[in-house]
Parts: sequence; structure tokens; C-alpha cells
Amino acid sequence: MTTLNLTLLGALREITAAELPPVTSAHSGRPLRRYALQLHVPDERHQELDAELRAAATPDGDHLQGSDAAWRVSEGWTASSQGRRPEIYVYRIEIQEVEILYAEALEVGGVRIVPGMYRERADEDTITVTVVAELSGEDDEHLEELLGEPGAWYDVTRRGISDTPVRMRFGRCVWQRTEEGGRRHHLELVGDEGSPETAPSALDLAARPRLDRALEQVAAHTDALSRLLEELRAGGVLSEGAVKAVEAAAAPRPLTPREQRELSRTDRLSDYWS
Repeated sequence: MTTLNLTLLGALREITAAELPPVTSAHSGRPLRRYALQLHVPDERHQELDAELRAAATPDGDHLQGSDAAWRVSEGWTASSQGRRPEIYVYRIEIQEVEILYAEALEVGGVRIVPGMYRERADEDTITVTVVAELSGEDDEHLEELLGEPGAWYDVTRRGISDTPVRMRFGRCVWQRTEEGGRRHHLELVGDEGSPETAPSALDLAARPRLDRALEQVAAHTDALSRLLEELRAGGVLSEGAVKAVEAAAAPRPLTPREQRELSRTDRLSDYWS
């Protein structure tokens, strides 16, 4: 048995705890401490404690604060009442140490990215990193080269979390022009190499079917332009050379990496951090 200092019901309290086998972090690979606790709470405060434990059991909730760490409450905690009124509620819970996950820098494909905002999650050991950072000059150009290769995999080192690289790919990446002429990036990196493809998420489908209809309009406008050029040529308004020049400029072609990135430009990058 050991004694933990935890803030519960508005006060720092000494609580006796039984040590459990640690679990290995999917993020850093280090062992995370676990304990079993038994709490005795009077009837008039048990609903308040219920609320604290529910919040501490969610991934992004208000975890329990200790003297040397924050603690997440494991699901499946129990509470039972004992004795006559005023009753005492007995809680049996398990807690697990919470890691502080904030990388000092990301190193990917030869680019060092210093986060302004950082978030990291693990779902069945698949790590997803979301970062907001400003880049300029050669670093920004190099990052754009990496983003110009969709589906490519890179060794990503998250300095301050783990020095062991993780194989990751870029997910959705949007950007905003800064006043200094650089770019402010909202980058997503996903470490799901070898995982089966998943169905589109609600977010992926959010622009449908409007995007489909917009593409249909683009195709219709392309046909209209072709017809207009033919009429102008037939009427002698445009020379043959001018018509060919316009047709060459309007011909469908694959987008360049720069043009693809331009489609990801936004004027409100903050809308994507939630």
C-alpha cells in the first residue's frame, strides 16, 4: 500500500492506494502507474464526487490532480451506500497516470516543426498528431514538397515525447498566409500504416453532395466555354491561333502540387482546432 495526495471535493487529501501493474504508453513507451482506491464519502457529497469521477474518466476531461501527476479514472468504478441515514457511500475506483503530451518539436522528412499548438491521441495504438505551426523560407518550401506527395510515409520524431520515430502520413492539412509572408499550418499526421482502410467519417462527408454538384457545374462550364469558342471562331471574332491558345489554357490537366495546396488555403485557420 502507498499514500497518494489527490485533490478531491475541493481539497488536497491523503488517500491510501493499492498499486496495480503499470500499463505501457502507446505514445512514449514508458510505464504508466496505476492504483486501486477506496473512498468513503458522506451522502450529501456523493453526487459531487460522481461528477468529478465522470469528468476524470473522459479522455479530455478534468483529470484528478495529484502532487506529482494527473490521474485518469478508469471506467467501471462502483459506488454503494452503507448504514442508516446519514449514509456513507463507498467508492471503489482505479486510476491511471496521465501523460503530458506536448512535443517540443516534430522532425519529419528533414523539416523541424516547432508547435504553437499541439494535440496527440492514440486509438487502439494508432497515434494521431494535430499541430499548428508557422513556417517560412526553406522550411516552408520543404514542407510543401512533402505535402506534394500524398500518401507518402515518413519517420516522425516527437521530441519531448519519444526519440523513437513513428511511421506516419499526412492527413488533412490546411494553411493560412501570415502577415510576414510565411504560412501558418494546421497539420494532421496519422500513424495507421498497415491498418485496414476505414469508411469515410461524417467530417469527410460534410461537403457532400454540394461538392459533387459543384464539380458537375465545373464540367458544364467547360462544355459551355468550348461551345462559345467555336461560335466566336465561326463568327470571325477570334483568330484560329487565339482559339487554340484559349483551348490550351482551358484543357483539363492534373493539378500541380502548388495548385492542390492552394485548394487547402483558408482565411480562418482557428476554425479547424476543436
